[in-house]
Amino acid sequence: MAKRAAPEVNAGSMADIAFLLLIFFLVTTTIETDSGINRKLPPMEEQTDPPVIKQKIFLQLL
Repeated sequence: MAKRAAPEVNAGSMADIAFLLLIFFLVTTTIETDSGINRKLPPMEEQTDPPVIKQKIFLQLL
């Protein structure tokens, strides 16, 4: 008795259908832009000069 060939699905057609579905969903979905969090920040403090350092300590680790 001869073996029958098993029916196969063409993989090229499946890839085409997958890409078409992907493009369809990308085009039809709505993308909401994130507007962020609305908040009022406190005003910046005036910038002061850094303190003058008279003695510097150097540490060298080996």
